[in-house]
Amino acid sequence: MKRFFFYIFLAGAIGCAAGCGQGRERPAGPAIEGIKIGDLEPITPMELPKQVNFRIYTFEVPAENMPLPKELFLGLIRKPLHFADYKAFEANGFFTGFGRSQMWNEISTRLARAGAKNAGTSRLIVFDDKGDDIIFNTLGAGQNVFYTTGEGKLVGTSLGNGRLGWRIKAKPIARLRGACEVKLGPVFKSFMSNTIAKMLGRQEGNEIVFDVAGFELTMSTGDFVLIGPSQYKQDDITLGSLFFTSRGDFAFPIPKQNEKDDDTPGGPAYTLRKNVPLIRLFLIACTGVGD
Repeated sequence: MKRFFFYIFLAGAIGCAAGCGQGRERPAGPAIEGIKIGDLEPITPMELPKQVNFRIYTFEVPAENMPLPKELFLGLIRKPLHFADYKAFEANGFFTGFGRSQMWNEISTRLARAGAKNAGTSRLIVFDDKGDDIIFNTLGAGQNVFYTTGEGKLVGTSLGNGRLGWRIKAKPIARLRGACEVKLGPVFKSFMSNTIAKMLGRQEGNEIVFDVAGFELTMSTGDFVLIGPSQYKQDDITLGSLFFTSRGDFAFPIPKQNEKDDDTPGGPAYTLRKNVPLIRLFLIACTGVGD
């Protein structure tokens, strides 16, 4: 019996030695074979920063249907909004208002009445206060623009080969559960580095942030801001016109001739008109604040 166990031990030792001799050779199977999910977990779990969620809607409204800002924005409030320079904000053609979730039905009804169409929806998750950009339009070369500075001066420059967007910065407020501080402002990002001399905003590398047309506020889930033009000037070359006016094809509903048209199969009929003047509106809604 002792001899039997000796042979067992001897065979195991030989096998172990053979295995050690081949230890430098890589197995033929894939390197990930045999790795368990638990092996991929970090030794010290990383705590993700608190996040703020937004949904950004871009609407287009035919200029001929666009009501005055005071009519479209009626009921929205200005008190929660803090402007870098309100006079310059409005002088540059910007208009905005703040609303809560219970106000949305009324605003959506007004947008529908004006014939607004959703031209795009973006979702944004902000993890820090460095800023994220929502791009909505691309410019070609040689786009002239005039804007009003904080000192009330009218200056101009040429933008081009770049993109227009809104920069959104947000961070949760530690002392106020479910709320966040939000900063919004228009931005131009050039495709190439430029040396545009400007008297408004900040220039960092290949971008211009128009701080004078920016504002900030406190938001909670369900809060929103609606941003549009303070007045409509299709052929103007102001900063506001650059952000809020465009041209494009648009489907207009055909007016009903009589009550029988309500029973038309397939719903209401539309007619497509080419290259009509359009107004852009932006609705930025807070959809969640991490605690």
